[in-house]
Amino acid sequence: MASERIEVSLKVVYSILFVGSIISAAFASDEITVENRVSYLGRPSVVMITTEYNGYLLNDDGKHSVFLFKGDDEVSELEVQIPQFYVGYSGSGFVVNSDGYIVTNAHVVQETEEELKAEFARQALEWAAREFPPTYIANGKDPYPVTEEDLQWLYNLFLAEYDLDYKREIMVYFGAPSILDRSPVGYPAEIRKISPQEVWYSYGDYKYRSGKDLAIIKIETSNDLPTATLGNSKDVEVGDKVVVIGYPGVTTSWQNAFLSPETEYVPSVTSGIISAEKRLPDKSEVFQTDAAIYHGNSGGPAFNAEGEVIGIATFGSGRTLVSGEWLDVQGYNFLIPINVAKSFISELNIDTTPSEVTQHFERGFELYWNGSRPEARGEFDAILALDPNNQYAAEYSSMAQRG
Repeated sequence: MASERIEVSLKVVYSILFVGSIISAAFASDEITVENRVSYLGRPSVVMITTEYNGYLLNDDGKHSVFLFKGDDEVSELEVQIPQFYVGYSGSGFVVNSDGYIVTNAHVVQETEEELKAEFARQALEWAAREFPPTYIANGKDPYPVTEEDLQWLYNLFLAEYDLDYKREIMVYFGAPSILDRSPVGYPAEIRKISPQEVWYSYGDYKYRSGKDLAIIKIETSNDLPTATLGNSKDVEVGDKVVVIGYPGVTTSWQNAFLSPETEYVPSVTSGIISAEKRLPDKSEVFQTDAAIYHGNSGGPAFNAEGEVIGIATFGSGRTLVSGEWLDVQGYNFLIPINVAKSFISELNIDTTPSEVTQHFERGFELYWNGSRPEARGEFDAILALDPNNQYAAEYSSMAQRG
């Protein structure tokens, strides 16, 4: 009888301990916000993308030079070499396959030749305004006053008569949760599929775009990469929570002198809701959100509360024509539904099964949030065995050890 009472008592104790552990785990999980959960699990798959163009404007003879004329009693001609020009852009993207397939916006990795030529011509104009008078002086002639009419003529000449000769380089960088003690390794990328937007001009120099604006690029690496989990944009409803992760240019030192280059590769997390479902002029669908998006966020993922990608950041309201006046309007930004990108992924037969690294991250944080810190560290260390350079795994492992 006594033994039965002892056995029953032990069962009660074990039950209390078991229930207590469940309550403790639930309490720990309840303390984790949607932003916490999505940030920790989503950031490892988000990348910074840079696209650089280096090249020349070529005249009819295939030379990067321009002929200057000085109108005097005696007409003189001087051939001047046009320098090489550079254009650079940055954006965001996210890995969808452990072999290195990445989704981003088309405009992040491919500029139209018309826009590129206009930018080269603008730089050539700045160069001309700065260098032409010294050129004449250096050649033993009187300084030639360059007028506004001269500069406008040159700009039109570069646009109409000159061809482009350039090279493009796309690089992908994996971010870090905090300050890097070294620059991350960049991976060259190739475009595997792209659907650029149609671009047209209206109201002066302001550009309007419409279309899919999607690209899938590929990097080569032997590492097992963390991947983002894709959701179904058909399930998205107005009012749903949304978390955007990316690399807005305003948070980089090259655009914001108050920030240090040490944190260049730390991604930004913003959150909001799905504000509305809209359409572009070509009838394609976009989601409107109040989550902050800025230049550089383009191509980055927008996650739902479950940590699934349901959209791709594509453009913000920025300067908007309101009652005939251009105003800076904030909080009205737009996402391409993920199902548009999933159709591209299917065409390329890309397997989007979560990678082994992603599964370790998921298990690691479930353990961490439930209080099993040593076991969580083991999962993060398993990632480092697959990729010793994974900054997130290293940081999370240290975090689990401290906890």
